[in-house]
Amino acid sequence: MSNLVVGILKPFNGKRSVAEERLKKMGSVLERHGANVKTTNFVAGQYTGCIGFIRSYPDFKTGMAVMQASAKDPEGQEVTKLRATDPAGEMVVMREVHRTIFGEGKWASNPVSMVRHYAVSRANVSKAMPILEGVQKIMDKEEVNVRAFMPVLSSEMSRIGVSYQFKSLDHLGEVLDETAASSEMQSLIEEANTFSSLETASVMAAF
Repeated sequence: MSNLVVGILKPFNGKRSVAEERLKKMGSVLERHGANVKTTNFVAGQYTGCIGFIRSYPDFKTGMAVMQASAKDPEGQEVTKLRATDPAGEMVVMREVHRTIFGEGKWASNPVSMVRHYAVSRANVSKAMPILEGVQKIMDKEEVNVRAFMPVLSSEMSRIGVSYQFKSLDHLGEVLDETAASSEMQSLIEEANTFSSLETASVMAAF
């Protein structure tokens, strides 16, 4: 399963467009060397107003190779230099690494994500798998993609993240109104509450 590398930037006042442009440019550099990149705007919940910079790799070896190649890339070096000499924001999350444990991303077709982080003991992660399978069966009917991941390199190691990927913000609203409140979904949530607790939630849209 794939790996994720996550960065989150809080842009300075008046510098959002500059920050977005630089992240898009760095994303192009990383894609040129083999990464799959998504840039996002956080629109609700934790990190509202921030910009997400998310990279996906098929394995850790590829991730390490891309990181080294991009560091030597002249265009990548230019963006890195600008970040030091003329910063457009503050990195509030810097290169945290996660491993996918359920599903895969569908960024092209489902560019809006609601991400929920749960405190879970690593001894209990296996209990989450059948619940995630049940959630995906429910969400398949609504064309919502589900992906779960856990940290490999992070300041918060005893947690898992679950990303619900939607076709649009309107689609997200419809599913929250109808499916998320269904008795079938609530039953799975109650089961998850026996060994985990919801810590944070956010919504982000790709640009």
